[in-house]
Amino acid sequence: MIDTPNSAFSLDGMCHVELRTGLGDGSMPHWHIETTEPAPGILGARIWHASFDEHTPAHLVEAFVSALADPAPLQRGMYERTAHHSAVQKPSRPPTRRQVLDTHTTRLEAIRAQARAARRRQQPATTTAPAPATSTTAPLRR
Repeated sequence: MIDTPNSAFSLDGMCHVELRTGLGDGSMPHWHIETTEPAPGILGARIWHASFDEHTPAHLVEAFVSALADPAPLQRGMYERTAHHSAVQKPSRPPTRRQVLDTHTTRLEAIRAQARAARRRQQPATTTAPAPATSTTAPLRR
């Protein structure tokens, strides 16, 4: 399929991204993303679709597009019902003990760093030096 200035197709033809403008019904321009069954030269049966208008927060659109363009395989549970029938399903090897330990260690270090940063933000900033302690009574001597 050929890309136009307002649309693009994935290399396998299953994903179509289009900027829809001037629909004649008074709607604002919006992005429409659709995945379909593979069909040579045409759009096949729809698998899913999404639309983003001017009210969609930019960070959500960016996260969606990044995930959509990510070439890494999508991790799903074996025989998950939301998977498409053409998805490759093969069991993955369970992680080694070392991988589990490293993952948990990394996660704990990140949590500790977040806690330290939060404590630093909560501590009031000292702008003046504390006043020297004065006493009205004489110090005790032994």
